[in-house]
Amino acid sequence: MKQDLVRILRDIFSSAGYSVTDSHKHDFIAEKNGQRTYVKLSSNPDSVEIKNFANQMTDGEGLYIITDRTDADMLQYAEEAGLKVWDRDDMSLQIGRAVVADIEGNAMDLDLLDSPARKRVVAAAPIAKTVTPQSADEIAKVAIESIFGNGTAYKAEEPAPASEGSVLSRYSEPSREPVIASAPVREQSQQTEVPEKALPADSILLNLKAVPVNMTKEHAISTARSYVYDYKDIMLKLVPFWKYDYNLSTEQRYRSKIVDISGEGSGCVNALNGNNEQISLHDVRETVAIPDVRYEVKHPQTVEEEAKKELLDGIIDEHTKDLRFDATQGEAIISEHKRFKPAPDDIELNVQLVYVPVWEVKGPRNSVEINAYNSEVLRNPVDDDAEFV
Repeated sequence: MKQDLVRILRDIFSSAGYSVTDSHKHDFIAEKNGQRTYVKLSSNPDSVEIKNFANQMTDGEGLYIITDRTDADMLQYAEEAGLKVWDRDDMSLQIGRAVVADIEGNAMDLDLLDSPARKRVVAAAPIAKTVTPQSADEIAKVAIESIFGNGTAYKAEEPAPASEGSVLSRYSEPSREPVIASAPVREQSQQTEVPEKALPADSILLNLKAVPVNMTKEHAISTARSYVYDYKDIMLKLVPFWKYDYNLSTEQRYRSKIVDISGEGSGCVNALNGNNEQISLHDVRETVAIPDVRYEVKHPQTVEEEAKKELLDGIIDEHTKDLRFDATQGEAIISEHKRFKPAPDDIELNVQLVYVPVWEVKGPRNSVEINAYNSEVLRNPVDDDAEFV
């Protein structure tokens, strides 16, 4: 979800004439007319994250985008920290403005960061003379609802035809991901057109945040023949992982010395056995379609707070520095050892639970597990139930 939203925002800033570049610490950087803006998206804002983000603004300004509903105190805290802030409604309106400006052919004249937010000044919007804010919101919902989803398909009033390659044409195309509808399928088909592709007849849609199944059952069996003497059975397991990324930047002083402690990283921790796995999960979705086979959804053995504590302890250990300082007194050299380690508040850590599909192919005496997302044969079992060889 976040990756799709970042892609949309990058395209919109680009269409408005901003130079958009990648950032290791933030989601992306937008620059226009010599003004650099660091953009960061957050679904669960907290004061520590906001403070760390604001403190990193040394050569530009920060745009903090909150993608979920939040209270007014958190918005005010971010603004008082010196950040530009978009909540979800602001973001929807800015996307709508960019789409309308693109349709009218004046997207390059749009200044997204100087445009007033909807919740502050609606009437002052520059494009209000040609299109009402409500119509901009309706257009923005097409993109927003396709990402966030609310359990139902959404159909806005049909906008004016968009030219090929415009912002609207990029985000009004049917999504490839399945949608879960809260109403019965027959009733929904009479009320609205669902742009998403229909699921194959033998597919099952699970309401789990997961990466997709990219490896077929037949491919898994074929791959397993090199490891299993004779194929007997196959099962798809949905294995929970704590997907995390972190950023660390702090300085500590000792006498006249300044010790820099910084770093960043990402990874996945198996929520069943606690193993830290070197796998990259990029295409995380709110639902997952699986083939109609025998499957099992594994339940995590750790909660998020436990996972965060273990991750923080590991990050602190990894970035702890033991330094030696030499000083001369007369003809004697005196050495002093000092340990510097970051505090938990110095670390910006994001954690989310993501399920990874894993094929387990069983033979007469052993079994093999294959990551159904990237087709990698696993060296270690994902849980304690597998008779793994």
